[in-house]
Amino acid sequence: MPTQKQKEKSEKLPELMELFPLMEKLGKHLKTDGALKGLKIGWHCHLTQLTLLTAEALVEGGAKLFLSEVNPATTDDDAVQKIIDLGAKVFTGDSSAEKVLAESPQLLTDTGFVIIDKYLSMPQSQRPKSVIAASEITTSGIEKLRRIKDLPLPVININGGLLKARIENYHGVGDGVVDLLRRLTGRSLSGLNAVVVGYGAVGSGVAFHLRKEGGIVNVVDSDPVRRLIAHFDGYSVNDLLSSLHKADIVVTATGKSQIIAETHWQAARDGAIFLNVGHWPEELDIGALRKLATKVDDLDLKTQRFYLNDAPGSDCLKRIYVVADGNPANIVLLTGSVEPTLIHLATEALCLSYLAKHGTSLGNGEHLVPYEVEQNSSVLALEALRA
Repeated sequence: MPTQKQKEKSEKLPELMELFPLMEKLGKHLKTDGALKGLKIGWHCHLTQLTLLTAEALVEGGAKLFLSEVNPATTDDDAVQKIIDLGAKVFTGDSSAEKVLAESPQLLTDTGFVIIDKYLSMPQSQRPKSVIAASEITTSGIEKLRRIKDLPLPVININGGLLKARIENYHGVGDGVVDLLRRLTGRSLSGLNAVVVGYGAVGSGVAFHLRKEGGIVNVVDSDPVRRLIAHFDGYSVNDLLSSLHKADIVVTATGKSQIIAETHWQAARDGAIFLNVGHWPEELDIGALRKLATKVDDLDLKTQRFYLNDAPGSDCLKRIYVVADGNPANIVLLTGSVEPTLIHLATEALCLSYLAKHGTSLGNGEHLVPYEVEQNSSVLALEALRA
């Protein structure tokens, strides 16, 4: 069932459409363009209210939609039903991507290189011959894609575009983290010690927004290039274990598994808040934390408080707070301004329109987002901001 936060956000969406009518403009654009008319699209995505708005625009443009679920923790049942009411098919559960492929889509758009990977894993004789091209929106998905030799279809790297990197990843996620922490703590973030693990487009945006709100930010990254950039951006750069000893807030944004493991939970200070905004929930090893915990409380905002012995043999307990069970907290709780995410989703939809026109003529392999797509998305967004 939808959470109270999701219900509140859902009720505000009609108002948002008036204040920032991007999807209304996108739907009209796609209908006039006509490239998606009658086209079958397989979309592996988070099933949220913002997905619903995008689905409405795609359907207005004539597309036939087949959606599969990225993560049950981010699925909004009310949004799913309304997407189905549009005439789309929505599949949930572990086999949802396979079910979409069984519908013989012509274009694929992916979140985390899941549906494209399922397609590539099929024997060539069994792959749906309808598929002509695809797109991927995440850093972790693109990293996986680049390990594939001789991709048999063109794939647009939306994540590498300017709008996804600079607006949705940098400002959208960072703003969402600040919004969430204000709600969770009920206080200003000024003076709080924050550790941001991962200094890509997402992590650098989180660091920027935390410092903007008065946080004292330390950056951790395994890549020396990113550590050097973080240094010249004005952040302290240290190793993770030493940083945890004084961290009030820890935000992971790496796309890698078990960045926070047993030794890190043990090193954390009393009262530390952990949240993940990377794509995969495994960035936080919650299983290890549960084994260490002597008691767990459920709190508001999908947050749990874990009690751990402060040291081996100690009777003193420390508290560790984890948001959304390690799932991408900004998506689960729909925090922050939604405009950056809508801009990204509009760009994703316009990439599909581009692939409908040019997919058969593009060479196989990875392609950057065409600049004309980002220009069109920006024009629509600027018109919506002035509306």
